[in-house]
Amino acid sequence: MTIGWKAPKRKGGTKILGYFLDQHDSSERDWHGVNIQPIPRRVCTVLISAVSGLEQGHLYQFRARAMNLAGVGEVSEPSDLFRCEEWTMPQPGPPYDVRCTEVRDSSLQLHWEAPLYTGAAPVTGYYVDMCEEGSEEWKQINKQPVATTHMKVSGLETGKCYVFRVRALNKAGIGPPSLPSDPVVAKTRPGTNEIELGVDEEGFIYMAFEAPEKNESSEFIWSKDYEGPPDPDRVEIEEKGNRSKLILKEPSEKDLGVYSVEVTDVDDDISASCTLTKEDLDKLLKRSHEIRNPLIKLISGWNIDVLEKGEVRLWLEVEKLSPKAELHLIFNDKELKSTPATNLRKDTKFQWFFKQKARAGGVFDPQTGTGTLCIKKVTKADEGQYKAVVSDQRGEDCTQLDLTKGALSATPLKIQPTEEGIQIYTDVKYFTDYMKTTWYHKDKQLESRDRMKAGSTMNRIWLHILNPTEADKGKYTLELFDGNSSHKLSTDLSGQAFEDALAEHRRLKEAAIAEKRRARVVQGLPDVATIMEDKTLCLTCCVSGDPYPEITWFKNEKVIAFKDRYKMDVKGSMVTITIERVCNEDTGKYSIYVKNKYGSETGQVTISVYKHGEIPIGTEQEIPAGITMRKPK
Repeated sequence: MTIGWKAPKRKGGTKILGYFLDQHDSSERDWHGVNIQPIPRRVCTVLISAVSGLEQGHLYQFRARAMNLAGVGEVSEPSDLFRCEEWTMPQPGPPYDVRCTEVRDSSLQLHWEAPLYTGAAPVTGYYVDMCEEGSEEWKQINKQPVATTHMKVSGLETGKCYVFRVRALNKAGIGPPSLPSDPVVAKTRPGTNEIELGVDEEGFIYMAFEAPEKNESSEFIWSKDYEGPPDPDRVEIEEKGNRSKLILKEPSEKDLGVYSVEVTDVDDDISASCTLTKEDLDKLLKRSHEIRNPLIKLISGWNIDVLEKGEVRLWLEVEKLSPKAELHLIFNDKELKSTPATNLRKDTKFQWFFKQKARAGGVFDPQTGTGTLCIKKVTKADEGQYKAVVSDQRGEDCTQLDLTKGALSATPLKIQPTEEGIQIYTDVKYFTDYMKTTWYHKDKQLESRDRMKAGSTMNRIWLHILNPTEADKGKYTLELFDGNSSHKLSTDLSGQAFEDALAEHRRLKEAAIAEKRRARVVQGLPDVATIMEDKTLCLTCCVSGDPYPEITWFKNEKVIAFKDRYKMDVKGSMVTITIERVCNEDTGKYSIYVKNKYGSETGQVTISVYKHGEIPIGTEQEIPAGITMRKPK
């Protein structure tokens, strides 16, 4: 007789190590144990023998107990009576182990195991039946048999409790149904996470899942098309804490399909799935290429302006750059440097004017030719015409600023993803406190709160949506009042605009995390260290990174083998290399290379060994222990 049973609903917060099975002859009073050692699987075949106690034609009941590290649990309810006799029916036996995963408000994924008895012919498909808990009215939910041992069940009513069973089919007909599944309520549990599909900072396409809870013995079990683990030659899986990340090594159409993940050894179902389509893959491959081959888009080519006095200005326009962007101009393979050319004389004077009257408080630097007027807090009284005048015996020149146009100069609302969220903003010629701003979402007035931060600078008015969600989709309107009239600007943050902004926000957030966690040489080495022969050289630096970086030392670009006179010591973030009894052959260029999955960095130092009685070449000063060092400039 082959017996199967369900896993316990409560696992005691740790891994189930096995099961003990008891049997009971209906003609006897006592129960007898079937196995001495725990059975790892939830299926057991009991043979007819004097040892097992089974006799042909007798009726038997069975019960099971689960075991974990804490001990053996309570015994299950007894099974129905089963007659010990050979099955000869042509139809297949019942499937077993019917269970539900990915339970959501209106759907779930149903799994089962193929019957152990296939009948007179192989199993060709399965029918799934469903009924509401408390009812005995079973309803077949698939018109055509499914060939696999899993099926997605959709169209469930949120909050209702369902029970499922499965029947196997072969050419002789449909076999008996499986035992019913445990009752399951169609409802998405609070805190349920879905699989995240994206591209990381290194350009790898990944799927990631974060479990809301997890035990020490819990594992993430990934599957492709519900048929078993993905091909290890095509994927790599990383785990950290409650997060598991599946990375596609060489993405192609071979990777298309349904990816699912389950967390083991938890009391409640924690699972999710994600379908990778051809359209998804094409978008992700494009994003991966952009990350690995970044380009700054040119809005225009080089433009040439011929100015007064024969000056020539070369300029071009590019897409918006981050504050960290650097500009290098190369002319005939040499970088151009900016030098001040003010054309000033000793008698040159500079003066600020406001409303045609001299304005005090300005600062003028004759070395750079820069004139500055600082207004700490702009009010309505500061509205008007400003003029800066520079003059000497050769004549005068001036420039003007009209600080009167106000909100009428506002640009259309723009959407800008950031690492914190999504920013909606308008650029204005100037903004002052007496102007009033009001933000609306779906025509409902917004107030600045934890996730919605409104603010302004002198040239920009913005609304920052932190940690955006689906609820933040919709039309946003900014109402500006400049003291005379109101003006409204609107933009629609929904559809593709929202999806693109959200994707870019996630990329920027991941990039910021990667930059923060990448491997670094925090406190570097000196440029040069000079030491007398036969002394002991110690070089120390600090490294950082999360995860802690791999550390490799090089001498003249060859890896150092730490043995004999060469030793390395790592204590926390402090890394020290020691060379005992230095000699001339230790002279050379040394470098420390640190690397983790987020990035790498190299620190370098040149070691020079001199003989007794020699004077080190250069401007270094010798320090105790015979080491001379030159710090980086």
